[in-house]
Amino acid sequence: MNVQFYVPDHLDGTELETVLRSSPNTAILKPFDSVLVKFVTDFAKSILLDKNARDYPELIVMANFFKSTNILKLQEELECPGVRTARGLVFHVAPSNVDSVFLYSSLLSLLCGNVNIIRVSKSTGDQVRFVIDKLRYLLKGDHAAIADRLFLLTYEHDDAITRLISEHCHMRVVWGGDATVRKIRSLPLRPSASELCFPDRFSAAILVASEIRALEPSALSDICSQFFNDSIWFAQQACSSPRLVSWIGTADDCAEARRLFWDSFNIHLSSKVYENSAGMAMDRFVAACLVATDPLHLETTAGSFPTRILLDNRSLTSVKPYHCGNGLFYEQYFETIPLFFKTLSDREQTLSVFGVELAEISKCAQMLPMRSVDRITKIGSALDFSHIWDGHNLLHSFTRQISIQL
Repeated sequence: MNVQFYVPDHLDGTELETVLRSSPNTAILKPFDSVLVKFVTDFAKSILLDKNARDYPELIVMANFFKSTNILKLQEELECPGVRTARGLVFHVAPSNVDSVFLYSSLLSLLCGNVNIIRVSKSTGDQVRFVIDKLRYLLKGDHAAIADRLFLLTYEHDDAITRLISEHCHMRVVWGGDATVRKIRSLPLRPSASELCFPDRFSAAILVASEIRALEPSALSDICSQFFNDSIWFAQQACSSPRLVSWIGTADDCAEARRLFWDSFNIHLSSKVYENSAGMAMDRFVAACLVATDPLHLETTAGSFPTRILLDNRSLTSVKPYHCGNGLFYEQYFETIPLFFKTLSDREQTLSVFGVELAEISKCAQMLPMRSVDRITKIGSALDFSHIWDGHNLLHSFTRQISIQL
């Protein structure tokens, strides 16, 4: 089968079947074994100490997540009665739009003691090649013992190859769009295997209009800076990046807060470097044209960056598929947060909020529709990763709990 192994590189040219047959013979390591922790922390250090990593800020964020202090917290999180053990062979299908996200799941799975096969796209960018070089170097040196636990490979879309790996693995993790998830889910797993899927999601920001209006210019600029980090990184392609801004308050309050916020945001943009290619601008224009035909549409700032589309306060089910990211924001006005929550569906993932107290948002969260929203965080933290993602505790998902009753 036409598979290229990136990591470890000495396997390039090796038959995939050989690797799959040998994986059950890999020695079992307990979750957070010192050998695993040392490898992951050294990998994180290799990124943080490399000045070239400044070109990949999302990798620096990922490396900080896997620093030794946080790994210790993760280990404590996993401790429970009974015995926790690895699931076995875990097959990760990485997304093509956010290069670093596969590292979170595969390194957490590795820390839990699993053997990991990660399929990345053939059209990998400089960031993934940077990661590959780091992994290759570590696996040739003091961490050679990890080389039979972490396989990074690529192949063209080929159901036969995906099916073969799926038949051998004990768990499958799929990151991708709805079509990708449906396609891979159609390929059978071994009966005892489990699966985690992370399909298309839609995230939003909640801004309380009266709180925005009360801010001093410097404080408003700080909020705009945090919102920039949430939304402009990855060109809104990350599932947790806000694509909708929900303004909470009276119509007059919302209109004035909206004006103040975007005026300040545009000033903030003037000092930032960000991508806004001709293709991205065309995507926004096409999306704006499509939304303009929908009864929800009220007004559009077409041709600008960011492009903003004000919609009425009904459910956005009909226009969500048009959203392309790339600096496009839907906006709505709601008098209260519960009224906004009534419009949500199972597509919503992250709500990043400003101007809402913990007690209030916790009370409102009890009114969410079935299966809607997996995460509520403050503005500026939308892209922060956690071991709890899309409602799943990944530490628990990547391990089995053996019940012992004597």
